[in-house]
Amino acid sequence: MYPVNYRSKAPIATNWTGVLNDLFGLDPNDKVESAHDSSSGIASDVASYYPQTNMSTFKGDNAGSDKTSEDSGRKSVSWASNLDSPRSSNHYVQMHINKQRQSPVTTATYKQKHISPRDKLVNKSVTIDLQDTTKLFLSSKGKHSRPSPFELLSDDIVLKILSYLPSDHLCRCSRVSRQWYEFVWEPFLWTKIVINNKNINVDKALKILTKRLGYNTPYVCVILERINLNGCEQLTDKGLQIIAKRCPELRHIGLQGCHNVTNAAVFELVSNCVNLEHFDLTGCSSVTCISLLEGAVSHGTPRHQQQIYLRYLDMTDCFSLDDEGLGIIAMHCSQLQFLYLRRCVRLTDESMQYLANYCSTLRELSVSDCRKITDLGLRDLSKLGDNLRYLSVAKCDRMSDVGVRYLAKFCSKLRYLNVRGCEGVSDESLELLSLNCPRMRSLDVGKCDITDEGLLVLSQNCPQLRKLSLKSCDSITDKGVVQLSYHCRGLQQLNIQDCNISVEGYKLVKRYCRRCIIEHTNPAFY
Repeated sequence: MYPVNYRSKAPIATNWTGVLNDLFGLDPNDKVESAHDSSSGIASDVASYYPQTNMSTFKGDNAGSDKTSEDSGRKSVSWASNLDSPRSSNHYVQMHINKQRQSPVTTATYKQKHISPRDKLVNKSVTIDLQDTTKLFLSSKGKHSRPSPFELLSDDIVLKILSYLPSDHLCRCSRVSRQWYEFVWEPFLWTKIVINNKNINVDKALKILTKRLGYNTPYVCVILERINLNGCEQLTDKGLQIIAKRCPELRHIGLQGCHNVTNAAVFELVSNCVNLEHFDLTGCSSVTCISLLEGAVSHGTPRHQQQIYLRYLDMTDCFSLDDEGLGIIAMHCSQLQFLYLRRCVRLTDESMQYLANYCSTLRELSVSDCRKITDLGLRDLSKLGDNLRYLSVAKCDRMSDVGVRYLAKFCSKLRYLNVRGCEGVSDESLELLSLNCPRMRSLDVGKCDITDEGLLVLSQNCPQLRKLSLKSCDSITDKGVVQLSYHCRGLQQLNIQDCNISVEGYKLVKRYCRRCIIEHTNPAFY
């Protein structure tokens, strides 16, 4: 090894890429830590380089003037290409390494002692790793934006994720970045609006949303088909009127608990949204009727002349609904197939007559807790015939075997019947239903006068029974439920709460119907 000479007379431009490649067989494309990139200002113990940068001199050398450096950079250096020279590249590399070991203070650290206040601020910026070419394209502030994992997802996956968010959360996401803004306002995500917040000013929100969604079609949101505003207690007629004017293609709307909505807004909605099929007004206690506006009736098209093409209507807990209002609904909504009137306590048998006369396609009907409806009402409903598949008259305690007889005789395709709390219903009803409705799937006779004999007939004639409730039927014993489970092996749910069933009877039911979920109140069954 040649002696180290620290007195270099002139700085020499060294092509470190070529030198290191010749000495160590390194690939010039490989990235090695640069001696000039040391965070402490002290060179590394191993000679290093940056492929695309020529270093002008060794650290610690007394560099000449700028002009001298430029001139020396233009000179051809004989030793860089001639390895046989006494001062070959090995010597200069070793000299560079030794100088790093001997002098902890480099030119860079020396200059730091005489640095200006402005340069101090510059030196505090983030150090750029010369090996990472991506960091050469940083902004002037020295910030490097790391890619978000969210950006690695395809657009389809991102849209799928966003589709599960309610509308108010979507609006918040649009403020994250420009990219998210573009995603959020994709028309695919706005075929429905879901806002379930009782504290939000939903009228204002609807106004802004519909205006934004209709920017390509002024004043009209042709892409919007479903709106869910369940629980928005601050919704008023003003908000519903905005929907009526700007959403002509609306097909589905839910207004559960929107008690400030009145008839006027409902009339305007059904008059303008001619494609509306699903209307949920649960808990809208101010609504007493559904009809068309006078202008819509007089100027209506042949398709919409005095008709509302609703298929689904839920007016549960609309306490103000009476026979007259339901009569108007039946006349204007003759295409109804699903109607739920739970706890509309003002309805009587007259309402059932309207439904039977005008809504001949009715498939599901619930008048639970409408205690003014009697057997006469069931007689009228039996006129629906085979179209009726689901009927709930729970807690209509003025009904008896007489009304059930009409149903069993004319509604042979009945699949679900709930007569819970109708104490006038007895084994006679079970026998009639099992003989005339053999495809019965679900039956609730809780708190009815049912015995083991009725269960035996039911189990023998309705083998496809899946759900049965015998809650609080005191006359039921092990004999009845065992016979039932033996013949109805496909039973999935059985309610025997408050029945006189022993542990042995319970075990036999589980033996025959292994997948059956048994609801009970006997702690010995656990």
